[in-house]
This record gives sequence, C-alpha cells and structure tokens, in this order.
Amino acid sequence: MRLMSKIILIICIVVSIVSIPAITLLWKNQQKTVREQAHIRAQAIYQMIVVTRQWVADNREAVDPVPAVVTKELAKYADHMATFKFHITSDRLVNPENAPNNFEKYALKKIENDNLLEYADVHIDDNKNKFYRYAAPLYINQSCLACHDNQDYRIDDVRGLISIEFPLEEMENSIASSNKITSYAVIIGLIILIASISFSIYMLVIRHLRTLQKAADAMRLGIREETNIETDDEIENLSLAFDQMSLQIVNNEEILKSNLQQAVSKYIDLVKELELKNEKLDSLNKLKSDLLDSVAHEIRTPLTKILSYSELLNDERVLRQSDMREKFTLALKHNVNVLKNMFNDIITLSRLEHDQHTYHHIPIQIEYLIQDLIYNNEIDIISKNLQIMQHIEPYTINVDGETFSIAISNILSNAIKYSKENGVIEINGRKENNNYILTFKDYGIGITQEDILKLFERFHRGANAKKEYPGTGLGLSIVSRIIKAHKGNIEIQSELNKYTIVTVTIPLINDCNK
Repeated sequence: MRLMSKIILIICIVVSIVSIPAITLLWKNQQKTVREQAHIRAQAIYQMIVVTRQWVADNREAVDPVPAVVTKELAKYADHMATFKFHITSDRLVNPENAPNNFEKYALKKIENDNLLEYADVHIDDNKNKFYRYAAPLYINQSCLACHDNQDYRIDDVRGLISIEFPLEEMENSIASSNKITSYAVIIGLIILIASISFSIYMLVIRHLRTLQKAADAMRLGIREETNIETDDEIENLSLAFDQMSLQIVNNEEILKSNLQQAVSKYIDLVKELELKNEKLDSLNKLKSDLLDSVAHEIRTPLTKILSYSELLNDERVLRQSDMREKFTLALKHNVNVLKNMFNDIITLSRLEHDQHTYHHIPIQIEYLIQDLIYNNEIDIISKNLQIMQHIEPYTINVDGETFSIAISNILSNAIKYSKENGVIEINGRKENNNYILTFKDYGIGITQEDILKLFERFHRGANAKKEYPGTGLGLSIVSRIIKAHKGNIEIQSELNKYTIVTVTIPLINDCNK
C-alpha cells in the first residue's frame, strides 16, 4: 500500500470517529441556544412595550388623540425601522384593524385555556426563513380603566395580548460563529487528529526523513552521501530524487529570493492599506464624536423653547387669546423646523461621507426652485421683516433634485439667519457660457477673511456667529460637497459687518433648454 493511501485511511477513520458526535452535539446546542436567546429578546421587547403603554396611559393628557394611537404608531415605526414587529390585539375588539391573525388566535386560546403566562413558536415561511413568534397577555390595570371602563373589565383581567415577531437568521449566524462548544469540539478533534497523524507520519515518514536529513547535513559540509532507502513507496522515490534536487538548489535559490521579495512587497502593500483604513476609521470616529458634541449643545435651545411654548399653550388664558395661541403655535413650528433641519444636515452629511447617495440628475426649473425655497423660509423672512430682491433668468438645469435643493436651501437659510432686521437679500441667476451662476447677497454680520478660508470645514463657524446664532457648522460643508459632486464651484466674498456674497457655478451638462 502506498504511503499516501495509508495516511489518508488513518485520517478518514479518526475524522469520522470525532466528527459525527461533535457535529451532532454542536447542532443540538446551537438550536437550544438560539431558542433561549430569542425567547429572552422577545421577553425584553414585550416588557419595553408594556412599560411604554403604561407611561402613555399615565400621561394620557399629553397624548393626542388617545393613548392607543401611540402604541399603534410605534408598531408601524418598528415595522419599518427595527428588526422586529409587534402587534397588540384582543378577542374583544374596539378597532377592527387590531384583529388577531391565526398565530395570535391560537396563542390567545392556549393562554386562556391552559393558564399560560406566554406562548412562543418558530415559524418557517415560504422562502424557508425562520421567524420567532412570541405572545404574552396584556393585563388591565387602574390606568387602563380610564379608557376601557365601558367594556366591563376589572383589574388583572386579560385585555388581549402582545405578539412579537423577528427573524432568527442573524441570531443563528451569530450563535454559530461564537459557539464555544464548536471550539472545544474542534480543539479536541485536532488534538486527536494531530496525535494520530504524527504517530503515523513518524512510523511511515519521519524515521526515513532523518536518513535524508543526515545526507542533507553532509551535503552542506560538502560531503555527498547515498541515502539507500528501500520502502517501496514515495519515500524511496524521494530518496532517488534527492540527489537530483541537490543539483538544482543553487538555481532555485535565486527564484526563491525573487518570490520572497514579491511576498514582502505584497505584505508592505497590505500594511499600507490597513494603515489607510485605520486612518479612515479614526476620521469617522472623530466625525461621530464631533457630531455628538455639536448636536448635544445645539439641541438644547430649540427643545427648551418647544417645552416652554407647549406649557404656555396649556394655559387657559392663552387658549382664549387667538393671537397669542397663533403666535406660540408658529414659534413651536419654527423650533421643530430648527430641530428637523439640524437632523437633516447630520443625515445628509453622513450619507455624503459614506458615499451612500446615488446622484440622479433631472431637469429643474431654477426660478421655481428659488420660489419654493423662499416660501419654505417665509416665517423667518417675515419675522425679521426682510426684503427679497430677485433677478432670476428662467432656465432649466440638469441636477440631482434632492441634494441640489438641500445645498441652495442651506445658502438661503444662512442669508436669512445672518441678516439684520429690516434688511435686504439679493438673489441673482444667469446663464453665462456653459454655466449657470447663482449669487446670494445679504447685508448682515459678514465674515472675516480668516474664517472664509475655513468655512467649508466640518463644524467650523465664524467667530462672530458662534455667540448669537445657533448652528452646527455642517451646512456649508454639506453645500461644498454637493456642489463639487455636480462638478461645480462655490465662492464666498464678505466684509465684516457689511455684506456676504455666495456664488454658486453649475456647469450645464446635457443642457435641457436645447
């Protein structure tokens, strides 16, 4: 029997003996662990939903129109934004939309008939995807009676149940990759396998290789010895080839050096690539920290105003005065828009930083875009009694509608924000050669020449703007990235306390007016 056949036979026997029980044990433990972790996760989600409903019930004055709408909306948000779904249902329906599905009907029946505290199963859909389904009863407490007192409920009655569903694929993959039993089984198997192979190789190979090694050591000293190994297998063939191999060593040495240099070069390239990736990760981590610091600071003012105006709107004296009510409502809307714009800037910057936005160029009539943006900022324009002077040459440009609108909106918002009361904002647009040029001029606080050089950096804000005007310093960074993505250019000219001019140049690619 040939040497390789002997080794393969021994390895196959050992692997078979070790693998079968190890794989069986691994599979059983993985299934058990997945179910246990899925159950724990479902219980945690259930407790979160119960706590949320309790808070809503205890604070129903702050909920419009009724507390039940809150959990219904949360269920919709979870369906679109989370990796789980939940549904609140009952066998005594108030709203037909909350009717139980087949799983929930079965769970209700099991809980009521068998006095169970919860019920769960694993569902496999038509695409062979596994889902963990969990249901637990929803009990009536004192807070619930305020809305359900006409349904003859008593405290601790079962109102219905909360059902939760989420996929098991990610959990199964995670458990499979980190399962300790796998490691133990593999280690034990390898130890046995290595021991068996080592013994076999020693008996069949090593003791003969020592003879070859002795001949090799002699050759290194300049003495050539015959090996004279007779095993009637590959070892004997190896000994015959040894003499021929020794003659080729010198020639192969150069080849080896060349291969080694290539390997070292590849290693260096990999190290450099890793360093670049680490630098990118460090940059992203810094961006995340800067975003958190900036948002945490800037979010306080609008949130405080929203809270204050909300409390004032609950005052009966304010409610009786329509002008005051309207004033406070507008103020609420304004501060909500401030928060919305702030988060929009963060989301937009994140998408641009990670190259997650796909640009789709469409025809945009520039004069209508400017009118829409002025209308969107009408409240701020009126509040500062600003005059908008426009000279826009009607033209259709080919741009990415979403991001280009964000860029121009940021420029216009800055002009409004930093203008003085009763001031003027001039907006001009014209076609020049193969470009369309937009200029925005305000007569506000202006910018120093030193700050102009840094305005397009993330989080940078002019020294004269930080004290009196809220902001994150992300707007112009976003604008710059968007304009550059359109192969355009943005320039800023300013004189402190006199004026600021922002000029945007967009190349007319695929001119829509021809």
